This record gives sequence, structure tokens and C-alpha cells, in this order.
Amino acid sequence: MPVLQALAYGFASTFKIRELARCFTGATVRAAKTQVTADYGDNRVAVGFDFGAIVFINVPAEERTRVLDQVLTKVATDEPHPPLEEDFLVELREGPAAVRFDRVVVPALEPPIADVVTLLLAQSVCIDYYEEDLQQILADLDRRTDRMARTGRLPGSIRDLTRFVGSSISTKNQIIAAMAVLDKPAATWESEQLDRLHRELRDMLEIGERFRALDFKLRTIQETLELFLDLANTRRALWLESTIVILIVFEIALALVGKL
Repeated sequence: MPVLQALAYGFASTFKIRELARCFTGATVRAAKTQVTADYGDNRVAVGFDFGAIVFINVPAEERTRVLDQVLTKVATDEPHPPLEEDFLVELREGPAAVRFDRVVVPALEPPIADVVTLLLAQSVCIDYYEEDLQQILADLDRRTDRMARTGRLPGSIRDLTRFVGSSISTKNQIIAAMAVLDKPAATWESEQLDRLHRELRDMLEIGERFRALDFKLRTIQETLELFLDLANTRRALWLESTIVILIVFEIALALVGKL
């Protein structure tokens, strides 16, 4: 009963499948619209997904390192930090597929099974990666709101706030684009066993619950950013009104001086 190690890596960047496929050598490479599969034979496979994740099953450490270096050098060249890693186990045993706490038990690592397992592991590490991003944004929001509570003034300049809002919206858009892959893979519609495997592994990895927590944080960030923007617009409007009043007073003063 061989036990295979599965390692998932999450990136900040999204991938172009054609560029990602070039990073795999010494394997049979199959590229689809949203993923690329590298079959090394002997139950060794790697699958890369366009939303920014790569999953290796039973691939030697040397090859994993080489592929990741290629990805960081040629595909994801602006990563803010090393990719996030998540590990799992795939046990090969005769009988129906089953999901355990730290592993999935399958009779063989056939392509449809590999697709389901790697997709869910990729989604899991992707959620973890964006969880870290949102924690950083929330920490920044906490600092800004604490400063506003102490001083009674909107923290930072309008330009600084606009940059922060733009960065947060960009992160939100990336998460929304990546989370669009949470639909079931097509193979599960054709096989009851694959559908059960997908459902049980998804539940065990708590994909749904973690995504809902991610969505709640996204909505919290959005509401806070909307408040900041409203306050910034109010401050700008008050500044414009004050400027207009000063100009009117100045014109009145000039008119009075002219009459005198």
C-alpha cells in the first residue's frame, strides 16, 4: 500500500498556461484551458492551475525545486514572498475511494482522480494564500482606524488613501477571479465515485467554510474602504466649500475697497 506525498504551492500571480507548460520537462505534458498536467510516470504527476497554484504528487524534491525555480524566474516574476506550501497524502489501496484526516485513499492514481485531488488541494492552498493577504489588509485597516479614533481625523493624505484603496480592490479582484474555480470539475458529473470523492475531500479540507470566512473578510474590508472614501469625499467637499467661501469674501472685500 504505497503512500504518495502531495505538495501544493500557492502563488500571488496568475499563470498563463502556455508559459507554465514550458516549466515542465522530462514528462508527458497535457495543457488545457485552465490547467497543465505533467505526467512523469510511476504515479508521479504535477498539475498547475491558471489561478496560481501547482500540486505535485510523488514528484522528487529535485524536480519540484527545478520547476518552482523556473516558475519564479519565467512565469511569476514579481512574487512578494516565496509560495505558500501545503502537504497531503495519497494512499493507493484496493477498494472504493475514501477520505481520511490527512490523506485520501484511492485504488489507483488515474488521471480523473488526480484531477479531482490536485484541484481541491490547489484551491485549499490558494485560500490559505489569500487569507494571509487579507490579514495584512485588515491589520493595515486596524492601524488606520485606531489612528482615526485617537486623532478624530482621517489617516493619511487623499493620495495615500487612494493608493491603499486601489491595492485592496486589486487583491479583492484577484481573489474573486481565483475563487471562480470553486465549481465542480466536469469529471464528477460523469462518475458517482468521483463526485463522492470530490464532495468528501472538499468537506474535509473545509473549502466551503474557509471560503465563506474569506468572503466575510472581503465584505468587511469593502465596507471599511467605502467608509474611508465617504469621509475623504466629505473632507474634500468641505475644503472646496471653504475655498469658495474665502473667494467670495475676498471678492466682496475687493468690491468694498474699490467703492471706498
